[in-house]
Amino acid sequence: MNHGATLVAYAAAAILAWFAYASRKPAEVPYARLNRATANQAQDAAQAQYEEHQKRERESLDEFRRTSPYRQTRTISVDTSSGKILGFCTLGAGRLALLTGAASPYGAARVKRDDAVESRLVWLAADGQEERAVPLDFVPRSVTTAPDGSLWVAGDASIAHLSATGEILATAESPHFTLEPEGQEEFLAEAKARHELLLKQILESLQQQTDTVAELEQKQEGDPGFAPPERLEILKEGCQSIKKSVETMSSMTDEKILENELARLRQIHRIAATADNVFLVAQQPTGYGYCVWRCGSDLSSPVRIVEGLSGCCGQMDIQAVDGGLAIAENSRHHVRLVDIEGEEIRTFGGRSESDIATGFGGCCNPMNTCLDNTGCLLTSESNGLVKRYSLDGEMQEVVGVADVEAGCKNSSIGLSADGSSLYYLDIHKGTVVVLEKAG
Repeated sequence: MNHGATLVAYAAAAILAWFAYASRKPAEVPYARLNRATANQAQDAAQAQYEEHQKRERESLDEFRRTSPYRQTRTISVDTSSGKILGFCTLGAGRLALLTGAASPYGAARVKRDDAVESRLVWLAADGQEERAVPLDFVPRSVTTAPDGSLWVAGDASIAHLSATGEILATAESPHFTLEPEGQEEFLAEAKARHELLLKQILESLQQQTDTVAELEQKQEGDPGFAPPERLEILKEGCQSIKKSVETMSSMTDEKILENELARLRQIHRIAATADNVFLVAQQPTGYGYCVWRCGSDLSSPVRIVEGLSGCCGQMDIQAVDGGLAIAENSRHHVRLVDIEGEEIRTFGGRSESDIATGFGGCCNPMNTCLDNTGCLLTSESNGLVKRYSLDGEMQEVVGVADVEAGCKNSSIGLSADGSSLYYLDIHKGTVVVLEKAG
């Protein structure tokens, strides 16, 4: 099976998301409603406002780095022969479980290749030494602990359940999704419609990005929105990558389109576990967005309990909390709490560009959450910011700021059992940033 071709649609979507991040530009003014001169003035004003927001955010982050309870002290990495850290969770007593392997651009399809670095689950001692490691036959994306100390790992369409000592207890392939033969024809029709819509959207975005590059090329240093040559080169390379994806998508057969759609729905984006259930995040069978499935602890009886979640770049985090789940619904800038039946308990948070301490900024935050050692919820944002909320939704404090590159991405966090160390995944560098409690 040619996995690269199979998942090209997702690679194209990832390229578009990366391009939007690389351009770091506010939304375009609809030129059809304005003449060119007026549109340029409005766009320059929007750019100036955007840059002012960015400046205020940087100043706030710098201030929180100096004054927050947790300050960055070091990073955790693995030997280059083991690839990079792709995910982690805390185990207690300063120990971590790390997912390691070949790195891919975040949001792109993670494909296991024969020549890739071996994927592993690693138990890391408090002193940084490996206690044990278990090879995985898939590229992992998410790891979580169950109340009995066992570990659940998910990546692409695979799940593995391992004991605390590294014994593989069970494996499964996409327990949440099955396509029955009698429904294949209707499924293919929906898949082809989705494919055509995605292709149209990519073409429209490509045209918009091409126009943006052309406008930036006309700007001189000192002009509002001026882009230095190295940034323009990145944007041009992004356009070329999108063009190649468009060419591949345009030539896809029905068989490949069906294969793509099945891969999309079988992919597991996140996993969480309680004593009795395992929860999986996957994409919606129809339409767009994400959903949460609940299975038994043996992965039996899957049922979809939450639908219509809005997230960016394949990122939709869930965590088991007292009474249910915490969902970091990043594109809606809030945390959603639901019970194990999927019934909403409450949502909290909101978008804030002017004050990052009181709301969630950027295109899509919060990215991830975790429980602290007092039963409160920590939230992470893609710019490194970590805040603490009560489960009632009351914002309590800024906990710390990790020094990471911003952008829509997995920003997993964890807190040591004694509360002395905060961990933040730097997915770009493939490391874990450690922030320690001051004083």
